[in-house]
Amino acid sequence: MKPHLVKWDKELKEKGLVVIDINNGKIDKKEALATSVEKAELKFPVLWDKDQVNCKEYGIKGYPSAYLIDVEGKVAWEGNPSPDDKDMNAAVAKELEKVKTEKK
Repeated sequence: MKPHLVKWDKELKEKGLVVIDINNGKIDKKEALATSVEKAELKFPVLWDKDQVNCKEYGIKGYPSAYLIDVEGKVAWEGNPSPDDKDMNAAVAKELEKVKTEKK
């Protein structure tokens, strides 16, 4: 499993971040994925994309790939999800501020 996704879920869930992990069904076997999810005790949704519908829809050609969807449902950031990526972290912080503002 991707430890940074677990960390983001734990640290940012209360601020409004929703983590969803989508696994390419052509690469990962469903049973192996289920075992990994159970072993890691993941609290966020994990989708096994059996027919790669989501992967094809988003044009994913490399793994891992991540998308930050803003409060309006638009892609605010996309790329390789590295916890050290300053642009990605800034985009996440900016969107979480919007969530905070919208909740008031």
